[in-house]
Amino acid sequence: MTVLTANTKTLILACLIVTIGQLSVGLLLPVLPAISVSLAEDPKRIQWLISAYLFAFGPIQLLYGPLSDAKGRRPVLIGGLALALLGVGLCLLPNPSFEWLLVGRLLQGLGAGCAAVVSRAMLRDSFAGSQLRNALSYVAIAAAFTPIMAPAVGGMIGYHFGWYSVFIAMLVYLSTLWLLLVAGFKETHQGVRQPMQLTTIVANYRRLLSLRHFLGHGGMLWGQFSLMMVSVSVMPYIMQQQIGMTAAEYGRWALIPAMGLLLGGVINNRIQRRIAAEDVLRFSPYIQLLAGIWLLCMPVQPIWMISGIFIQALGNGMAFPNAMSRLLEPYRDLAGAAAALSGALQMLSGSVLTIVLVYLGVETAASLGVCILVGAIVMKGLSWCAIARW
Repeated sequence: MTVLTANTKTLILACLIVTIGQLSVGLLLPVLPAISVSLAEDPKRIQWLISAYLFAFGPIQLLYGPLSDAKGRRPVLIGGLALALLGVGLCLLPNPSFEWLLVGRLLQGLGAGCAAVVSRAMLRDSFAGSQLRNALSYVAIAAAFTPIMAPAVGGMIGYHFGWYSVFIAMLVYLSTLWLLLVAGFKETHQGVRQPMQLTTIVANYRRLLSLRHFLGHGGMLWGQFSLMMVSVSVMPYIMQQQIGMTAAEYGRWALIPAMGLLLGGVINNRIQRRIAAEDVLRFSPYIQLLAGIWLLCMPVQPIWMISGIFIQALGNGMAFPNAMSRLLEPYRDLAGAAAALSGALQMLSGSVLTIVLVYLGVETAASLGVCILVGAIVMKGLSWCAIARW
């Protein structure tokens, strides 16, 4: 019988924890229309259930990072998930009003904000070098798979059992993770504890933002994430409006890019001992460049369009763990702050870019291809900035 090492347990927990953020959004998306009908609310107001969660989830990371550097990863995770459970519990009140759902989602976001930050910080505590790259590649796969798979799962649960059951599924998942943390997670932060003072927190963030290393590798992370968010937002328009697919048909085709993310992570794990992280980061923008050219040149047909996004996802799967590991490696005692600042800026950049491009009318294969081309060029410049010796 194989006994799991402490580091392996930490990796498994990190993969489960990092899915919380996107799972809490993706599960709910398919049942928003049903909630609107059930509560007799305007669909635009129902969208606030997503917005309130994201509004809380993003900025609160900037608090959780320094808090975990000062108090440790374990108490922050246990306390944050307890708050998220409280939020889900409010959504499960008998005959909840829209206002109670909104408050519950806000609390859920405030609690779940610890997940993305602490999951990466605890890996930085436990791994280094190629092992850190390997661990983060698994976390990247889990984080990237979740927004693709969660809507499909949420749709099935909502279809068979009603929208209320989606919150029950969230409660079960969060409760299971919370119990695992309480019973089996040992503190990973054994280094110097940072003081929990506002002046120190601000100084640490200012220091990180002044470092070319942080901005270069962080920029590659934010760029990869932003391009993925743009593709996820635009592809339904291409596949359903330009090509004429139904939503159900598109849902099945959308699983193919997930295979690209998985393949990218597998390739990264296979080559990590032979090829340096810097070399992977230098090469990855060319994969994005190929994806952009592919979308511009190929016929607007399902197999060709989804193949272009598969190529892009392959590049994401290879680049993300390398950029994250190189980003966190120099900041062992500030791993929480570095992960928090990177995560907050990643979400901000992805959200802003998606909103701006949708506002500008980016909803065709050609316009998406141009966006990916421009993004690839920007990321190539960032790779020079991040990797250059100084």
